[in-house]
Amino acid sequence: MNPQIEFKHVLGELSVNRNDPCEVVRELISNSYDAKAKSIIYAPLKEESGFLFFDDGTGLSTKELTNGITPYEAFFSIGKSTKKKGESIGYKCQGSKLCFACNRILVITRSECDSQWLFKVVENPRQNLSINYDISPENTDSPWVELASFLSTLSAKTQNTLDFFDESFFQSRFQSGTLIVIQELDTENFEKHFLFEDDFISSYLSNYVRFYTRHGDVRVITKEQGFSPNHVLQVAKPIETAELAFIVNGQEMRIQGGFPYLAASSSDTEVKSPSQISRLRDGRFMARSAKTFNVSGSKFSIVATVDGNRRAHEEYTTLDRKGTARSGVRLVDQRGFFVAVNGIKICRFMDIFYNTELSDYSVLADGESPGHFSIIVNGDFDLVTNRNSLSRKAFDILSSPAFLSEIRKFFDDFKRNSAVFSELISRLKKESTENKLNEQISILDASKKAIKLRERFRISSSESNELYLSPQPGEEYLVGVLYAKLATIVPSGSPFSEFWKKVLTFSTQGIDSVGMRDKSSTSPLVESNLISIEYKYNFTDSGPFNHALAIVDYIVAWTVNLPDSCKIKDEYTCFGEVNKISEGVWNISNIENEGGGCYDDRLVVVISLKQLIESTFNARFSTP
Repeated sequence: MNPQIEFKHVLGELSVNRNDPCEVVRELISNSYDAKAKSIIYAPLKEESGFLFFDDGTGLSTKELTNGITPYEAFFSIGKSTKKKGESIGYKCQGSKLCFACNRILVITRSECDSQWLFKVVENPRQNLSINYDISPENTDSPWVELASFLSTLSAKTQNTLDFFDESFFQSRFQSGTLIVIQELDTENFEKHFLFEDDFISSYLSNYVRFYTRHGDVRVITKEQGFSPNHVLQVAKPIETAELAFIVNGQEMRIQGGFPYLAASSSDTEVKSPSQISRLRDGRFMARSAKTFNVSGSKFSIVATVDGNRRAHEEYTTLDRKGTARSGVRLVDQRGFFVAVNGIKICRFMDIFYNTELSDYSVLADGESPGHFSIIVNGDFDLVTNRNSLSRKAFDILSSPAFLSEIRKFFDDFKRNSAVFSELISRLKKESTENKLNEQISILDASKKAIKLRERFRISSSESNELYLSPQPGEEYLVGVLYAKLATIVPSGSPFSEFWKKVLTFSTQGIDSVGMRDKSSTSPLVESNLISIEYKYNFTDSGPFNHALAIVDYIVAWTVNLPDSCKIKDEYTCFGEVNKISEGVWNISNIENEGGGCYDDRLVVVISLKQLIESTFNARFSTP
């Protein structure tokens, strides 16, 4: 019996392809639920830098073929699974490969139809597992002996754990199921993520299990959490959770099942609604809604829990918040809009509010708005290989008109039926408008104050002494305005008048301006007399020019830094040679493209506007 692996290097990649170190536990819990387990147990092995994981599910049969493979073989194989899409999250049979990022692994299993237990030890699985590696298991009547042999060097804590998994445990609780023991797990900060002391409720792993695994199923909602009987009936009726426990000092400590939505608040009259409080961030208000809907034959559910920012901070006591470290799982990562697959919360998806269908609720994505709610939509969404994010197919569903229409209906009903949600939307819109206005006022005030410190210049004539400001980086538009304005007051007979062209248009797309080559022409608007002008704050040879050299006539930049005879490239495969004509003026000639095409009649004039102003008007620049 051999594992079925198409490419050996894939195993190495999958076994370390993790977004979070505890993904391995997430995947094992998913497998346990898929195996219909009623009991799941996790025990850390500190000195071994590993853990022991047990479930009493159907076990890994070596006899029953599904999809051409047995469950036992599928556990050690890549791309082979006994599961089907839509029935379980692990249908790709890739998540369990995270177990192989270790030095040693022991697998003990027993199917309902087996009279004995099967076991297999694999040393250095990432290197040794291949299509030539024999994974055939051995039979045993005393798996507790095999477990003790695998953990041969025992510390006091490990012995305490081993005493729990003694003969009586196997005989009374392991009639079927799977026990996996991992040593020397290749992971980041093992102690932080996989261990816990007596206060296991505040540990990273216990919170991770509630917020990110199948045991924390987002569809498990209750009346005690503030949901109506109809909400519960629609969303939660078919959901069952297994008993999941951590072994702490030799004792089972149970982790509650279901996603940790906050319990309903009391009927305290001091809890004010969003419209009543002076600062929205101090809100302790609460609202709930949930619904199941169908789109194109597929079933989805959505659960919305509104808990004011202050309430969330006070009642999620184990979650980290700004400046305060607790379990290591952050409160901010649990607030907002999320996508879940088969009950498992996968990723945040605030982009849904940027669709026009949800424009009335786009304020929910602004600033601190997500701090007041958690909204989770669940469905059989397709995931990428490591199952930490959505596939392109899933994004297509989330952005489809039919799906967004259902989300819109849900929000509309929630707003109509819940005064708290309705007031929250109104308050957020009001504050968003005020914040945006205040932001614009602040920007304008800052600009006015900064103007006094900017570089300026004066142009004197017999009639006036005009003050102008020099452009700053990003103010290409001002470069064009100055060029167009000053072109109208060039002194008669100036030797530089040929470089000042009359500007006819300004555009924010394509070529910046169209101007006249000869403003004294008797046919000024004929095509042969029209030129294209591009404006830049600074023009150099350090990167490609963002317009085609083959169609630009003039490049006017506030400052120009071009070594003589350097090359200029554009983003359209063209390039040309730079030659300095006079102070502040250059030509780009000999323009051709990478394919060998030549533009012999093309000549691009490059002008440093600052130098041209100095030369033409004898202007003096100064800075306060």
